[in-house]
Amino acid sequence: MGQRQGETQRLAITCWDYAWPLGRDYGAVPGAVEARLDEAVARGFNAVRLDPYPHLVATPANSVHLDRCDILAEPDPRRGLPGGAHTVPIRKALRRFLDAAAERDLSLWFSGFFVPDSRARRSFVRRPGDFVDVWAETLDLVRQWGHLERVVALDFCHHFPFPPWSHGALRRVFGQAPHRPLPDRWRPEQEAEVERYLLEVPRALRAHFPSLRVGLSAAAGHSEYLRQLDTSELDFLDYGLWLDDDPRFRLATGADLPVPGLLERRLGPLRGALLNATGDHWRGRLYDLLNRRLAFARVRRLQPVLGEGWLTPAGEPEGLPAGWARFNEALVARAVADGVQALTPTSLANPHHPWLWAESDWLAHLNHLILTGPGR
Repeated sequence: MGQRQGETQRLAITCWDYAWPLGRDYGAVPGAVEARLDEAVARGFNAVRLDPYPHLVATPANSVHLDRCDILAEPDPRRGLPGGAHTVPIRKALRRFLDAAAERDLSLWFSGFFVPDSRARRSFVRRPGDFVDVWAETLDLVRQWGHLERVVALDFCHHFPFPPWSHGALRRVFGQAPHRPLPDRWRPEQEAEVERYLLEVPRALRAHFPSLRVGLSAAAGHSEYLRQLDTSELDFLDYGLWLDDDPRFRLATGADLPVPGLLERRLGPLRGALLNATGDHWRGRLYDLLNRRLAFARVRRLQPVLGEGWLTPAGEPEGLPAGWARFNEALVARAVADGVQALTPTSLANPHHPWLWAESDWLAHLNHLILTGPGR
């Protein structure tokens, strides 16, 4: 494959994902999106990862497009999103966001989460061709609005084919409810079907948009399934690396204990104390995981991207926890030294984590490291 738009560009990414048109901090209040984007630039970010809601932007088959959408966001503790119903004029909101991003010279990283809405439109995005159709119409609109060159990458379905974001495809490929975990072992026909998406969706989108880079996001554990599949049509692999998912860390911090209320609040500080006392050990475990994922990406000739991670702090900190900050700084420095050119300082660095968003100098420091490379 030839070089495509954004392939060698360094990106410091703030992950707004599907939150950008929801709530007072983002699109629900006039001027909020513009103000938040100004803050992103002030913190050194040069790219925003967002879900453009392609299943809502595109016109439904055999129907007409209705711009007012009732988005039914589900609670997402890791992203700090409470969930709830939000009425959004989706095309109008998206164009406003893209116009504001262009005025601030911000790049766009598209990732499809296929959030539910009152008309259940994500259920109709099932086959490879369905993904191609909704993304192609969305990108055509972005091109008409004059912003296609700002789209540096497209993750056609976040953490595909795993729940909950792969809603329609899960029923089709695995024949199960979308919120159930996938089986540990896939049947050969299931592997073949998943592989069809990995080949046909990027190939078709690239035929329509030759400069577009299309790839896949994957949680660290989920990426093991890709070893059995053909990834030759993908341009990048966007990893999520969370220490929270390490079984030993969960055991050491009591994360899997059924401890509601007061006991849970008392266990929270244990995470910080454990990180302060044995941070080198846990960093080493995450370094090993990072090295394995980078090695796989390079063997497959995929650009490695780190769009999610690293550790969720206990509760809502009043300030920047020192041990947590050192942990994140070390991981970012290691990733940059290992040649990762597109990453987030932490996927918690967004307006819906106000305790961290307020740490503008710290975020600017990490983003400077990302954008200038190792040793700068």
